[in-house]
Amino acid sequence: MSERISETEFQQKAEQAILDLDRAFGDLAEERDLDVQVQGGVLTVSFEEGEPGKFIVSPNSSVRQLWVSARMTSSKLDWSNDENAFVLAGTSETLEQLMTRLTREQLQDDAVEL
Repeated sequence: MSERISETEFQQKAEQAILDLDRAFGDLAEERDLDVQVQGGVLTVSFEEGEPGKFIVSPNSSVRQLWVSARMTSSKLDWSNDENAFVLAGTSETLEQLMTRLTREQLQDDAVEL
């Protein structure tokens, strides 16, 4: 599933993915009690609603993966040209699908969409 992409390509795709998540969580923050920050290319989402918690999404250039730390788990996503997205190998979830699932679990609300 994982395709090796260039460093430049990875940086562009990772930046766009984090920007998209920043927008999605920013929209959610208008309705729910959470704080969203991007610093140094790393996205941090802090939840006050539900059980307090934090999601961190960070690029790892050396292995060309996006790493997600959320809900006491760590996930490593590779770029998939077929999906045109970062994908979690174990579940085949795209980054957006993974983050939506984790956010639903965090907020205990199956209606949440990112």
